Amino acid sequence: MSEFLLNGQPIPVESGQKTWGELLRAVDAHVGAHDEVVTAVRFAHVDQPSFREADLHTRPVPELGRIEVDTMPRARLLRTTLGTAGLSLPEVAAAACRAATAFRHDDDTEGRRQLSALLATVHTLVELTLASAAVAGADLSELPCGAESASAIFGATGVVLDGLAQHQQSKDWSALADELEFGLAPALLRWGVIFEAMQERCAV
Repeated sequence: MSEFLLNGQPIPVESGQKTWGELLRAVDAHVGAHDEVVTAVRFAHVDQPSFREADLHTRPVPELGRIEVDTMPRARLLRTTLGTAGLSLPEVAAAACRAATAFRHDDDTEGRRQLSALLATVHTLVELTLASAAVAGADLSELPCGAESASAIFGATGVVLDGLAQHQQSKDWSALADELEFGLAPALLRWGVIFEAMQERCAV
């Protein structure tokens, strides 16, 4: 039988938990009752960053060797995630400006490549914002961010993204460049106050 440690403490594995997927579900339920989440897993001292991937779920527990699971309070994990996201915003805004420069230099092929990567990052930030708000129990329309609500800042970014799509469809690269540099980049930087407000909400 594999040795199983939860936050460094040995825990017996129940006989019904024959696969990693079954064991993970049991662990999730156990730590979830204490408002914690699994943050790291190691099999035989080897980190398993994809421990939630389906292809691992069918692996028999006895074949995994020593199993170590680390958890973290949900609120602390959310604050950490939001903090990391906030620190990334200046670089994402800078990427918008670099894409604008490419379009202004008539290199629309490189501009479109950079724009595609940028929009994928923005999409991830949107999903993170919505998911974090749900976990924090924060209504973006009522979450104060200075003189505005979080939803107002969030919505302003959506307007900019709609403008980008229109300029891209019409192949107006000059207007697209301006929208990237003077519309999207500042809008993304303003997201920082949303992340800060949600971090404060999680600390309550």
